[in-house]
Amino acid sequence: MNKILIGRKIVSDNKNIKITKNVITFLKSGEYVIEYTESIDKKIVFEINGDVRLIETSFDNNLTLDNQYVINNGSLVVIKFYNNDMVMEKIRIDLCGFGSMVDYKFANICKGIENYEINVNHNSKNTFSNICNKSVALKNSNIKFVINSNVCKDANKSVLNQSTRIVTMDECEASIKPNMFIDLDDVEAKHGSIIGSFKEEDIFYLMSKGISYSDTLKLLIKGYLFSNIEGYFDLRQRVLEIINMYWR
Repeated sequence: MNKILIGRKIVSDNKNIKITKNVITFLKSGEYVIEYTESIDKKIVFEINGDVRLIETSFDNNLTLDNQYVINNGSLVVIKFYNNDMVMEKIRIDLCGFGSMVDYKFANICKGIENYEINVNHNSKNTFSNICNKSVALKNSNIKFVINSNVCKDANKSVLNQSTRIVTMDECEASIKPNMFIDLDDVEAKHGSIIGSFKEEDIFYLMSKGISYSDTLKLLIKGYLFSNIEGYFDLRQRVLEIINMYWR
């Protein structure tokens, strides 16, 4: 597994990655792990050439990020999990190459103040974007999502999807603002936004099988969050430890 550590400096010894100041260029297709190792205020540019999969994590940090993903050609998959003290994150995704794609899957357990702004720009024809956010908001937390999908007049036959859900576990503040700005008709676009707790019938069904209320919540939360980070054993184990810490 190729690993990139991002703190006050960006560290990696992988020959398929070029780092110039705060620009990370992926020269070849592959899978890379990105870990934010400390609290930072940083702007990072990720340049994608080929088919790249990024697994991004951050735990117990204060993050202020202004990140840009530039997909020159190929595809980008982002699997991201956060459990931080505070996050102010602005993301720009530029789909520049013909037929370029992004599949962005974010999950978190929010315990503080977290604001996310995600801007997706379809700058070429036949581009595809799927933005999927899944959050669990704890008591007294504050989380906001603003998702802007932009399709220029020359990006016909593009496909864009937004799906954001916040599960509230107690009294907290949560908001989602899904926006789509499309300059032509020849596109496929859809979005969905949900804020609320788990369904009472799902809780009742599991408890009717003899499962305690606490274990029921843990099962529902695991299934909900793991659906965005499937296939990554080490990350799933870390997330499971965090879930067990909050729901004993």
